[in-house]
Amino acid sequence: MHMKNLFLAGSMLLAVASAPAYAQVPELNPALSPVEGSPMVDKAAASEKDEFVLGFSNISVVNTWRVQMVEELKHEASLHPEITEVIVADAGGDVNRQVADIESLITRGVDALLVAPGSEVALNNALEKAHEAGIPVIIFSSNATPDNYTVKLLADDAQFGRDGAKYLAEALGGKGNVIAIRGISGNSIDNDRWRGVEEVFADYPDIKVIDQGFADWAYDKGKQVCESLLIAHPNVQGIWSSGGAMTQACAEVAEENGLPLIPMTGEANNGFLRIWKEKDLESVAPISPTWFGQQGVVAALRVLKGEPIAQDNLVDPAPITKDQIDEFYRPELNDSYWVGSTLPDEKLQEIYGK
Repeated sequence: MHMKNLFLAGSMLLAVASAPAYAQVPELNPALSPVEGSPMVDKAAASEKDEFVLGFSNISVVNTWRVQMVEELKHEASLHPEITEVIVADAGGDVNRQVADIESLITRGVDALLVAPGSEVALNNALEKAHEAGIPVIIFSSNATPDNYTVKLLADDAQFGRDGAKYLAEALGGKGNVIAIRGISGNSIDNDRWRGVEEVFADYPDIKVIDQGFADWAYDKGKQVCESLLIAHPNVQGIWSSGGAMTQACAEVAEENGLPLIPMTGEANNGFLRIWKEKDLESVAPISPTWFGQQGVVAALRVLKGEPIAQDNLVDPAPITKDQIDEFYRPELNDSYWVGSTLPDEKLQEIYGK
């Protein structure tokens, strides 16, 4: 299918060729479960149109996870000829700009608004405006908290934090000094993961988090932050990390500075899995799927076509353990690939092939 990308004032317009017949709307990924007590979306939110323009407000593509998430969204949209345009607005990490992006998408009259938020609260007024304009609001990957929204698709990020912290507590025998490499300050994902860590470490008074830094879940910034922390604390016993690319960077920094490869938590990123395997690290890798972008498109279609969908949906995959590395690691793909993608293999080879 032909797709044309137009870059306009920091936004991207995806034009998708139409076709006479439309396929059945797919179900949500079965890994996404309705939150207990969640209502179903009112079918009054359905559109009377046959073709749709989607707006996507993204806080940033500051790391490879977010790049892949956007690719999954674009690919899913290309599979549905009834989606004639996807207008993608990237805020470059600026929450104020994301507010302006959302207001612009409302003005442009999109049929559904997909949002990967940069703040739990700063976007709420703009999202309420979308609701008042009758535009379905699909919030995914990270949280925002407007009173009115249509669908949320989120991960149990507190459990992500707990899984890593529990592993680290056991690996350290319940005592030791730990440094923490966190994501984006103020982002709901980082807040929730850290809440999970604090819940676990509260049961281990002899584990002390002696320092921490924010590295945006990015490899390059992770290397800078981890080097600073490890040089300041060379005798630390463990590392809790909020993201796999940052853990990969930490392992490399430790080796480059002649420091031991202490227990450190990771994530389901191909670069981390490679380092984990090659260096025989002591680690665990929670999973945060990049297919949230793809599922955002599916959710929008289900709402617009009046198909059943719960308002609140959550995914909580089990973490990857050391004996499972070979089930998930893709040696033919480069370090930037994140496991569990819905992209077809030919697309993965095009983007990540060595």
